Amino acid sequence: MTIKKLSQIIKEVNKENTPPNGWKEEDKISAHDMSDKEVASSVDLDVSDFDDSGDMLDELRDILDGRT
Repeated sequence: MTIKKLSQIIKEVNKENTPPNGWKEEDKISAHDMSDKEVASSVDLDVSDFDDSGDMLDELRDILDGRT
């Protein structure tokens, strides 16, 4: 099994699923617009797996949005 970074997997999935006319800005979904539960489940975890302060979920949002 090859280990890949999440960012590389996202790029591959986006490339494989590119619409005929390409991606538009309005197609982009920001992790900062997602609920805590949606963010946690996007990496197959529960909100309870993160710290109580919410710092870890905020960091994950930044990672998912490519800000880190």
